[in-house]
Amino acid sequence: MKIPSKVTDYKESTLASLPKIMKKLNKQAMNPQDLYKRTRRYFDDVGEFVEALDCLFILNRICIDEETGVISSVKAN
Repeated sequence: MKIPSKVTDYKESTLASLPKIMKKLNKQAMNPQDLYKRTRRYFDDVGEFVEALDCLFILNRICIDEETGVISSVKAN
């Protein structure tokens, strides 16, 4: 995971990609492949994409339907 530091600019960090993923998921839930296709320009590779999803999941911002594999945004209460 790329963390902002003296060497890594915020714009190049994993944190900068989180709002871009959430913007797509707030519009529509989708499977990981479709989500990656729509956001891949923000990542160097699929590993960075998975790290971003891990961050969002840990932060309880996304949920994954175990039966369908669809990722959706967790709505704030």
